[in-house]
Amino acid sequence: MMTDRRWPALVRSRRDPGESQFGQLQFVTVETIMLKLSLVAWLIFSLAWRTTPTACRQTNAPRSVQEMLAEQLQSYMDTKAHPCENFYQYTCGNWQIQQQEQHSPRDRDWTRDRQRYQGQLLPTDTLGLIDQSVNRKLELLLRRRNESSAESDSTILEQMRLYYRSCKRLKPYNLKKYLQLLPPSNSTQWPSVGRGWRPEQFDWITTLGRLRLHGLNGVLLREEVLPRWDDARNYSIYVNKPSRQETQPTGEGAMIELLLDIGQTKRTANALARQVDDFERKLHRLQELEDDEGPREMQLGYLDSYLPQLRWLSFMRQVRSDSELDLRSTLIIENIPYLRALSDLVESESPDTVCNYIMLKCLAFLKQQGPADISRGECVAALRRSMPLASSWLVGQQFSDPQSDTHVRALFQRLKARFGQILAENRMRLSPPLVHILQQKLRAARLQMGFFQPEDVEDVEQYHVRVDLSGHSFYGNQLVLLRQRVEANHDLLSVNATNSANSTGSNLSYLSESWEASNSSPLYVRPRNLVLVPHGLLQLPIWHRNISALQQHAVMGFVLAHELAHGFDMSGMDYDGLGNIMGPVEEIGASRQFRQGLQCLQQQMATGSKWIDEKLADFVALRLAYETFFGVRDKREPRDPLMPQFSQRQLFFITFAQFFCGRTPVLSPRSQSEAHLKHAADELRVMQTLANFEEFAREFGCDKKAKMQASQRCRLW
Repeated sequence: MMTDRRWPALVRSRRDPGESQFGQLQFVTVETIMLKLSLVAWLIFSLAWRTTPTACRQTNAPRSVQEMLAEQLQSYMDTKAHPCENFYQYTCGNWQIQQQEQHSPRDRDWTRDRQRYQGQLLPTDTLGLIDQSVNRKLELLLRRRNESSAESDSTILEQMRLYYRSCKRLKPYNLKKYLQLLPPSNSTQWPSVGRGWRPEQFDWITTLGRLRLHGLNGVLLREEVLPRWDDARNYSIYVNKPSRQETQPTGEGAMIELLLDIGQTKRTANALARQVDDFERKLHRLQELEDDEGPREMQLGYLDSYLPQLRWLSFMRQVRSDSELDLRSTLIIENIPYLRALSDLVESESPDTVCNYIMLKCLAFLKQQGPADISRGECVAALRRSMPLASSWLVGQQFSDPQSDTHVRALFQRLKARFGQILAENRMRLSPPLVHILQQKLRAARLQMGFFQPEDVEDVEQYHVRVDLSGHSFYGNQLVLLRQRVEANHDLLSVNATNSANSTGSNLSYLSESWEASNSSPLYVRPRNLVLVPHGLLQLPIWHRNISALQQHAVMGFVLAHELAHGFDMSGMDYDGLGNIMGPVEEIGASRQFRQGLQCLQQQMATGSKWIDEKLADFVALRLAYETFFGVRDKREPRDPLMPQFSQRQLFFITFAQFFCGRTPVLSPRSQSEAHLKHAADELRVMQTLANFEEFAREFGCDKKAKMQASQRCRLW
């Protein structure tokens, strides 16, 4: 190291004239020490330069998206399994291990109680990964102070922050608060809350109406606003019995848990649960009644005289408390024999039992709407459930990408083009007019990216103008938001067809009460002949603008094709291209080839999906996505240099199967059983779909006796 020669002279010049020889020796020692320190510093710097990459000295180029996905695909696989025996295990066998390694909590706030939240933090499937990512990004946005005038001027964002703050301040989550804020009527309290219960003042239909105004539905009966069957641009009230699932007995254990949550003693909870369980089983048996009268449309005033025991006007006065009822307005009512029997059953039971049944159903509904626990992630999830329209708007703001939207729309058009060719091939030998009707519907099918479009921002703002939220009242916020959704849906009854057709927001706004913005699942909207893709879906591992064309078709292509196929399943064929229930389902059902394909699908219903429409959509979608990408010619493609051990077609099937990878969380015997069944359904869904596709067996060389070879392959379209 070079030193400044003037430095010793300068030091010497400052020495005292009477300085001894010791001073000279001291100077030499200082110079030596400085030299040694300089050498040490140079060595440390050299070592750091060689071992630590910096922004100025990058040793390795960043990996591409395709390289990362190739590494991820191989890490999920269990290559010890045989692809022809269990392809799900072969492609997803190590998925759960990888998720545990990649999603171990590191953030200090999230790891404060790691053991408690381990189950919530680990995603259960691919869509769980997506939603976890969406929730974390929304959480950061909600916690961040306003950084722009656009955000500070947004009423929607401020209301979402108020809800989020009120959720975070809960200590703990107390369901009893709801019962105190929402009694069964103005004249009585709930029998299990305080001493204000007056059985003689209890009216079950009035209580149902009051709770329906706050979101409860499918308890004893179902009331909802839907597009009309004969003119999907207009709306009508539909009254019907609940679904079989909604009347399925809850079980005494679940009821006891709810009763203990609101402060009942174990002894009282056991007694009440037995009474309600007996009533619930009687109610479920009413599902067996046949609807020999069929659906009927009648005026509100006439229904009150046609079915007086139902006292429907009392119900509607609660739901439409802000407006005067028009007795000439019509509604569509179904399963009238059930509604008559329901009135008789309720009148034969004690008011305490009926009221407790309604209360428990209400508590279960409100518990499901709220957070599973008081954590940041769960408060964001509850926000997305409680404010679906605002959440859809905000997710669109964060995830909307014009370039990705363009690519997805182009993919959708290619899938439609191939489906049109399949319909033209006419495997089911339908008459030319029927084929023409189906092709018309296919051409009219639309794709919408996000629940709201950019031009609908004013509609979202207007929707939330009447909402008054507080940062300190979570329970009040929840009830206010639930009521707003129901009122907005019933306001659609006064929307005429012209206004509905001119606004994308109002075109789908009837879904605001039932559609769950808490997840990123796409869906097919039958009355609109429309495939809806939430913006939250447009992220890895499902989508990225730089993923390969094969990956686009194997995952997003399958997703789009699956939803499009729902327009041509057993339920979808009831609807024409305009969304009216005037489709040619009966004429198509008369086809011998169609009946044979349907019978083949029904024989496979003992395992896998419980819904034949889902199985049909899976079978159609895989073929459609595969043939759209590879074509129908047997042409060999060059192998991917990142994964040369697989052919392109093998990679397609592996990528498709990994979309369904998931795990079985260990929580409790009951939840573990439910989760296992869901997990098993995904496994069987993959295996049955591939076993019914001849190209899969050819690519992996599966012999006829292999499990991944169906004894009889099913195909409709």
